[in-house]
Amino acid sequence: MSNYTNLDLDIIRKSISDLAAIDEAQDFIMSESVSFNPLEIKKKTLETKEALKLLKENNNVSFDGIFNINNLLEKADKNIMLSGIELKNILVFHNHCERIKKQFSNYSDELSIRDYSDSININKSVFDQIAKCIDNSGEVKDDASDKLRQLNSELNQCEKDLYNRAHSFIDKHMDSLQEPSVYIRNERITFLIKNSDKNKYQGYTYGSSSSGLAFYVEPASFIEANNRKISLMQEREDEIIRILTELSYLVSSVSEEYSRNFDSLMKLCVIFAKAQYGYKTNGIIADLCDDLCFDFKDLCHPLIDPKKVVSNSYRLYEPYQGIVISGSNTGGKTVSLKAIGLSILMTYLGIPIIASESKVPFYQNIYVDIDDNQSIQDSLSTFSAHISNINSILNEANDRCLILIDELISGTDPKEAQAISLAILDKIREIGSRFIITTHFDDIKNYSYKDERILLSSVGFNMDTLSPTYKYLEDSVGSSNAIEIASRYFDDQSIIENARNYLKTRQSDEDELLEKLSKQIEETELEKEKMLSMKSEYDSLLNEYNSKLNEFENEKDKLKEKYLKQLDEYIEDIRSQAIEKLESIQETKDTKVIEEIENLYSEKKPEEEIIEFNVGDNVRIKDNEQIGIIDAINKDTATVNVRGLTIKVKLDDLILMPKIKKQETKVTAKSYKRVPMEINLVGERVEDGLVLVEEYLDKANAAHMTSVKVIHGIGTGALRTAIRQRLKKLSYVKSFRDGDYYDGGSAVTIVEFK
Repeated sequence: MSNYTNLDLDIIRKSISDLAAIDEAQDFIMSESVSFNPLEIKKKTLETKEALKLLKENNNVSFDGIFNINNLLEKADKNIMLSGIELKNILVFHNHCERIKKQFSNYSDELSIRDYSDSININKSVFDQIAKCIDNSGEVKDDASDKLRQLNSELNQCEKDLYNRAHSFIDKHMDSLQEPSVYIRNERITFLIKNSDKNKYQGYTYGSSSSGLAFYVEPASFIEANNRKISLMQEREDEIIRILTELSYLVSSVSEEYSRNFDSLMKLCVIFAKAQYGYKTNGIIADLCDDLCFDFKDLCHPLIDPKKVVSNSYRLYEPYQGIVISGSNTGGKTVSLKAIGLSILMTYLGIPIIASESKVPFYQNIYVDIDDNQSIQDSLSTFSAHISNINSILNEANDRCLILIDELISGTDPKEAQAISLAILDKIREIGSRFIITTHFDDIKNYSYKDERILLSSVGFNMDTLSPTYKYLEDSVGSSNAIEIASRYFDDQSIIENARNYLKTRQSDEDELLEKLSKQIEETELEKEKMLSMKSEYDSLLNEYNSKLNEFENEKDKLKEKYLKQLDEYIEDIRSQAIEKLESIQETKDTKVIEEIENLYSEKKPEEEIIEFNVGDNVRIKDNEQIGIIDAINKDTATVNVRGLTIKVKLDDLILMPKIKKQETKVTAKSYKRVPMEINLVGERVEDGLVLVEEYLDKANAAHMTSVKVIHGIGTGALRTAIRQRLKKLSYVKSFRDGDYYDGGSAVTIVEFK
């Protein structure tokens, strides 16, 4: 026996069936039985998972407009002629088959649900013939056959001739007519002729007007033409019947194929309805496992308002055989029980569940005992109904089943109920079934606490607000908190105090210990929630800070690019003006200015002075701009001491530097306090700048400054290069870099100290 009504599975089914466009798919969803066959479960979950993936990729498959054509196919099989409307409906179904088959053929992924589309057979020749003969309104087309085309042409000409003759008749015999109009009676042209003249034109009379003063007369001169028209109409009708009969025969030849096509489309519709449910609820397809343990992370009951539902993580793992959930009334014990059972059944049906992650095992059956007032209908007490139901469960269950019992034994004396409950637990443990049981009984809590195969858990209760938190707490025991809850309703609080006193006299030391443990666990969980909330708030603020920092950096880069562009434009403008000025001077033939420019470029450079190097001279090495002192000279090579490092350099690669006496400054902590944050070396020669910057950096480091700014400008770049080469050699320098845009960019070096 398996009663899933109390888990509200039918409500979930109804939500999904409402998403199915095909009536038969809706019926299938509502009546689909839960299968415990692992192969079927794997198939269903895989199919829904694939459909859900397609939906998330905006590859929806529409089943709107598809209906069951099996009754029309059966009619054709019985050699009953189908009407034009019926043929049109079958043609529409064929077009849906073509559309969906083509849609699936365009999917690049390997999909198991493609088997359904692959099983759809398309008989193009049959339905091309139907489309050639039947229009969108279900009428046989005028050119459905050569004969029909000819008959329609002749009939149109016949009717045209008849109406021309009729109008001529009206013009000639106006005095005899009650009304100057043509009237059709029995598909024949007649005229409303006055009573006095009704026999004047012989022919046939087809009744009188309502006043009796005139009669509908077919003149003898119109009889033959009318007969011709009726004959053509009959031939046309016979040809239409022949065409419809022939098309019906064609339908009967593909009836089996298209009946199977409908079955495939219906099954696809069911799969996509389940996937659409998962898409709407942001659900997932659970992973399947071969053991008997489950694991749900952030599981929500699908029937609780998403804005109010509290997500919980539930798991059953080795070495535990079952879970016993205790806690306050209306605290979520039953909801937890239902959420787990319902989610497993939904998974077996291939329906997405609302969780962040999940693992579901293959149980051979799931047994449920949740009070639903069924006892009233069966004329049984609540106690008797529970016992009867649990008895059936224990007779059928085995070690690969899951048993769900809400409030194990109720409706009778608590002492006896607890004794029976413990005996039932013993039996379930003996059978080996996995189980989840909710309870208020202390004996069951104590039993579970001592049994290492039972995971004791509870639902939270906030003692400050005297209200449930609906949080599931693993490895904890919960109190019913009935007295605390009752205190919110009694005006006379002395009742509550007396109740507490009675409770204390009945509690054992073990009960008090469990209660204290429960409260400590609840307090720990509350603190954990607060910490998680604070962490979430911190993460949110950090993300906001990083986002704004990125915005600032992006804006700074944009401004830098903007001003550099403006600077380039300004330089280009000055350059253009200079060129224009020079061209203007050349055009005006200002000989005096031109001579001055030519003389400027034609001046002879003075002969290079012969430089003599001596030991002890300060020199600069051309290649790397390093400055040192000559220790020795050997012919055309000098040995240069660069800050303790001896380098051999050719004399031609040296530049003699003037001797600059380094001012000796008595360094004191007081003097370093006045060290500025930057030094400006713009305009200084390289050798002078190096001396000045090293003095400045020594002071800044001694003053324990973290960083300083060295302004050297851009120029030829020689001073900047020399300074940076020197910085690499200073042991107290941690790093250096270009200044930011607002600092001066590459015209500035930011130096950081260790």
